[in-house]
Amino acid sequence: MKRPDLILFAKQPLAGQVKTRLAQVCGAERAAEIAAVLIRETVALAADNWPGEVYLCGAPDARHPLFEHLAADLHVHLAAQGEGDLGERMFGSLRRGIERCGAAAVMGCDVPHCDAGTLEDAYETLARGGSVIGPAMDGGFYFIGLQRAEPALFSGVDWGGNLVLNETQARARAAGIEFHTLASLRDIDTWEDLICVAQYYPVLQPMVVRRSPQIFPLNPGSLS
Repeated sequence: MKRPDLILFAKQPLAGQVKTRLAQVCGAERAAEIAAVLIRETVALAADNWPGEVYLCGAPDARHPLFEHLAADLHVHLAAQGEGDLGERMFGSLRRGIERCGAAAVMGCDVPHCDAGTLEDAYETLARGGSVIGPAMDGGFYFIGLQRAEPALFSGVDWGGNLVLNETQARARAAGIEFHTLASLRDIDTWEDLICVAQYYPVLQPMVVRRSPQIFPLNPGSLS
C-alpha cells in the first residue's frame, strides 16, 4: 500500500493577518492567539494519528517561531505553501506530495476537533488508492486527498464562497475522480464557530471565556 503524506496548511498567526472575522469580535491579538491554538492542536492531532509523513506548510512561509517549535517537538516537516491563490498553492503542494509517495492530502488547521478515526479513515482510503474529501459546514472542505493532482479542481474557484464543495465534487466527477466522503465538520472562522465547537472541544473553552464568561462557567484557574 501507499504511504501518503498529510500536508497541513496554516497562515502565520500574526495579529491582523489571520482570523479577521474572529477579530471583529475579540480583537486582532486574541484572534492570532486563537489561530495559534488551532495550529498547535491540529499539528499534534496529525502527528499522533497520521501514519505517513506530516508537512506543515506555512504562508507566506514557514519561518515563524510556532512552526519551528512544532517541527522540532512533533517531528513534522516544514515547507512554504508557495505562490498564487489558495487553489494554486494546494495544487502545488499536492503535486509534490504525490510525486514523493503516490498519494497526498491537504488539510486546513481550522478543524483540530477532527477525531482520530476520521484521519484513520482518510489514510486507509488514500493508501488503498482512493480519493477523499472532508466537507465543511460552510460549503467548503477541510480535507482533500488525491491520487493525482488534477488542475481542474483548483483553478478558477471562488475559495471564499459557499459552493466550493459542490463545485469541487462536480469537477471531480467530470475528471473521473470519485471521492470517499469524510465526516462533515464545522471549521472555525467566526466567533459563532468557536463557541459551537468549544461546546464539545474543551481546549477552546478558555478562549471563549475570556470574551464571554457567561458561556462556560470555568474555574478561574483554567484561564491561565
